[in-house]
Amino acid sequence: MVRAITECGGVTRAADRLGITQSALTHRLREAERRLDAPLFSRVGRRLRLTAAGERLYATAVVVVDELERAEADVRSLADRRRTVVRFGQGTYSRFHWVPAFLRFLDEPDLELDIVARATPEPLACVLDGSADVVVVHGVEQETRRLRWHRLANDPLVAIMAPTHPLAGKCFVEASDFVNERYITYSLEPAPGFEWQRLFRSARSRPRRISKVGTPEAIIDLVRAGYGVSILSRWAVEPEIAEGSLVARPVGAEGLDLNWWTVVRTEESPGSPASRVAAAMARWSGSRDDKHDG
Repeated sequence: MVRAITECGGVTRAADRLGITQSALTHRLREAERRLDAPLFSRVGRRLRLTAAGERLYATAVVVVDELERAEADVRSLADRRRTVVRFGQGTYSRFHWVPAFLRFLDEPDLELDIVARATPEPLACVLDGSADVVVVHGVEQETRRLRWHRLANDPLVAIMAPTHPLAGKCFVEASDFVNERYITYSLEPAPGFEWQRLFRSARSRPRRISKVGTPEAIIDLVRAGYGVSILSRWAVEPEIAEGSLVARPVGAEGLDLNWWTVVRTEESPGSPASRVAAAMARWSGSRDDKHDG
């Protein structure tokens, strides 16, 4: 109810969404506020706005309602003995161009991957709270008894730029090459294993102009348009490299590799659907590495 009223902006449209009358919804709202002994909405003009108490309930509703809907879908699938849904997330990069190829490799018709978008900014938290069953993460393994980590492969961090950019003519780029460039990034936090820690901090040099944007897709669009340069994992920009709209260059003479991992909960048995997906990812990643080496 709180979510519907918030997203619809009022009781009338919310009642239509919920399939009840406006008077019934108004009664429910009043009863909820009576039980909680707190107002959930205040009226601003013709719209209802959340109070502090309403904000707290709405934040929970966004997570809980979606999770309940997924749970209901999972139960229906299990009851029909059709498919088992494995909720899958990917940390850091919200790019899924590789999923169709992996599903062909997986070749298990009884398993279905349901992508959990919330896992991109907080993948491990999603595994721990049960909203995701398997996540792919990049960086450094973290110690925890509640999670099982499986090594996938290495992938290089690469500097990306438009084909006409002056840096495209270099064999590799260094920290000093970024000083006078507009550097486009999705995070200013020095995450373990990434460029802020391994390149800019160690070289004691960083770009003077930094633009922070929310997603890798936005970074790719801006870099491709010649607005600046960035550093991303190579797999994240493989489609653009293949089509020639981006150029990728190694970071440093020795390059910088980024570790990939799959993570599941420790309670998952080796034959569970989540463990089967994680194991298939490891095999698929190894087969891709063999092809690239060849």
